[in-house]
Amino acid sequence: MLLSVFLISTLFIVALYGLTLAYYMLLKPVESSKKAERELPFVSVLVPARNEETKIARCIESLLAQDYPNFELVVIDDRSTDSTGDIIQAIALRDNRVKFVRGKDAPAGWIGKCNALAHAVGYASGEFFIFTDADTYHHPHSLRDSVSHAIDNKIDLMSFVPMQELGSFSERLVMPVLLSSFLIGDPFHTVNDPTAARAYAYGQYILCRRSSYLAVGGHQSVRDEIVEDHAIARVFKEKGFKIEVADGKTLYSVRMYTDLESMWMGWTKNLYSFIESKVSNLVMMIILTNSVVVLPWLFLAYVVSLWLKGDIDQSLYSLTALVVVQISVLALWQRLTACHHAGLKWYHFLLTPFGCMTMSMLYLHSAYLVHTGGQVNWKGRRYVVNMHKTIENEDGQISEQKSRAGKLVSRDVTD
Repeated sequence: MLLSVFLISTLFIVALYGLTLAYYMLLKPVESSKKAERELPFVSVLVPARNEETKIARCIESLLAQDYPNFELVVIDDRSTDSTGDIIQAIALRDNRVKFVRGKDAPAGWIGKCNALAHAVGYASGEFFIFTDADTYHHPHSLRDSVSHAIDNKIDLMSFVPMQELGSFSERLVMPVLLSSFLIGDPFHTVNDPTAARAYAYGQYILCRRSSYLAVGGHQSVRDEIVEDHAIARVFKEKGFKIEVADGKTLYSVRMYTDLESMWMGWTKNLYSFIESKVSNLVMMIILTNSVVVLPWLFLAYVVSLWLKGDIDQSLYSLTALVVVQISVLALWQRLTACHHAGLKWYHFLLTPFGCMTMSMLYLHSAYLVHTGGQVNWKGRRYVVNMHKTIENEDGQISEQKSRAGKLVSRDVTD
């Protein structure tokens, strides 16, 4: 019986590695642009920033250093309470390619980021729009290669898998397991298949044609979606436009969070939405990930204890061999996914079981917020999570605007 459990666990781990390997083998690369400057259209890069005083300058400077010949940079200060706006304004005063836009209050039923982007689009005049986050860093050829790729492949909306910068202990603990678990959600990249229903985008870097964006209604069409990047990709695909996800590690990197507090609050506000806010999906996610990532380490401890006790028989050799296979495949899995995780060392592999358990708590907390109507502070705004197909206004009344399960309602914090 015990041998069967070990064997089944081994098969699960091998299957996990196989799916992840398929993901990377099929992940479309972005080639270096061969286009002449006259072939490259005017591009508007739009950056929403709220309380990003430690990151916004790096982002803007990396974009201004692009080798792209013809672009503008529209940076909107989304009502920051720190010095973000002052930093943007100072850079705009010395470089006329930067348009500094002050954000406005979000109307009832709008998520803050969607409101900021919809407002910023009014100041953009490019043939292509690039929406990128304030916590990103762009390599000098980023715009040239991404725009050329979109033109050559006749794509209406595309996004790019980033290189994740992991600096703190908490990032290295949680992010590798969490981000790697997302990869098995679409291992064969059906998102790039126009006949498949699956649609999503990586919100840190989304490129789209202006005409297509306006045709689908822009961010107004997803104004109440907390996972707005997935939502806008879905709208594009449903309207018959071509979307694609490609490998962006040569284009840009992103540092989403810098400490445990911001990471916890950032993920719990929308993590449950990634699994459709369903209890059944939550249970399956926790069981599968812990069976694959945590259980092998428990098996290892059990086998080692038997060897130390001298309780050796023929079955122990089989159990030991299976545990060696399990741990080895997990190590290969981490090495494979590490191509998108900057800052990891080999010994961080030892953190994977603890990272998986922490990830499970994140999922549980996110689900708890949804089912109890709990709140979380994110960049100075309170978010109220609910399971209704409506959005609650600040006075607690129900808005008539449509909403999806697991959405967040934002309220500015004034105290």
